Amino acid sequence: MKIAIMAAGGVGGYFGARLAAAGEEVHFIARGAHLEAIQKTGLHLESALGDLHLESARATDDPATIGAVDVVLFAVKLWDTEAASAACKALLGDNTSVIMLQNGVDGVSRLAPILGSDPVVGGVAYISAFIERPGVIRHHGRFARLQFGETDGGETARLGDFLKVCQRADIEAELSANIELAQWQKFVFLVGLSGDTTVTRGGIGAI
Repeated sequence: MKIAIMAAGGVGGYFGARLAAAGEEVHFIARGAHLEAIQKTGLHLESALGDLHLESARATDDPATIGAVDVVLFAVKLWDTEAASAACKALLGDNTSVIMLQNGVDGVSRLAPILGSDPVVGGVAYISAFIERPGVIRHHGRFARLQFGETDGGETARLGDFLKVCQRADIEAELSANIELAQWQKFVFLVGLSGDTTVTRGGIGAI
């Protein structure tokens, strides 16, 4: 399966690396020093679930050089949503799924006006990961799970195929019949945590 990672930060870098290591054609979209490091020495993943090194990771800052893909994992920060989604137009084919993995509950409604409603799929990522240094993704803990589903809750071949790809890559993944509910559940959970960390001026570990 041909997969584009928009972009290769903690979330996208982790799941993209697992998919690439399993033999899928994965293209990482990155920029700056992180992109330069990946192009020079590959992408490194440090994880309690298993380290890996993609020596020849495909990486670019120009989605137009990738062409149409089967799946886009959309995992940019919220403030980059509109610019990143516009760049994703170059990745769309006749049956492309753009799986939105951002936190919050309005990602699909923000992407759909730019990319159209058919390609955009809701998703949720349960993982703690970030760029440790250019070219290196650090995964904290042992949880790394994906949920995704069509807006109407129906089962489709395109998401069924991607689920099988995730399973082959040993990624815990689930098709959701109510992805909007799953997004709200994570959102409420994060709001509770952010309230605690704000009041105490401390991290989750210390709390």
